[in-house]
Amino acid sequence: MNKPLMTQAEYAAYRGVKPSAVSNWKKAGHVLFAEGEDSKLYVDVARTDARLAAKLDPTRGRPTTTQAVQASTTLFQAARPDAEAGGGVTDARSELMREQTIGHRLKNAKEAKELLPVVEYERRAAELGRLARERMHSIVRTLSERLAAERDPRQVTALLASEVDRAFNELADQVEAGALDAASDEPLAQAGLDDEAE
Repeated sequence: MNKPLMTQAEYAAYRGVKPSAVSNWKKAGHVLFAEGEDSKLYVDVARTDARLAAKLDPTRGRPTTTQAVQASTTLFQAARPDAEAGGGVTDARSELMREQTIGHRLKNAKEAKELLPVVEYERRAAELGRLARERMHSIVRTLSERLAAERDPRQVTALLASEVDRAFNELADQVEAGALDAASDEPLAQAGLDDEAE
């Protein structure tokens, strides 16, 4: 059985790719991390596998299923001009393949925990808004004396802009690390998927 957490180098070997491929996936947001027992971040193998299955074309360079269906339908109609009369079968097959592709993508997205119940999505959005508001108030409290003493409006603007950017970058890092997920992992596992937000 594979380890649930791996280093990026181990994950590259597990996937049979070069470490640079894992770095590229990480930059594209396809690699998901979890904290190990030593408090370091490691690749969450199951969730990353599901994310990659949902996001990447495994044939590398060949058309995706949807593109292949469209290409084959176009070739079929070009080869048989009379296909309009009997095109119902081709259209039905294309539609079926599209639905199967969408179904597989939804399944992979659920396994990668990219879909949430609407209630959980709203809770996380409200929590994120509360955290952002608290950070802005903290900036004002921390810099109030310095801002009051500053005479140049451009310096005030530059100082506030850099502090706001820093605060939002820190908040984004916390969200990416799963700060909003931690309190809701158990309810998510028990929640039904009927009311999921896509």
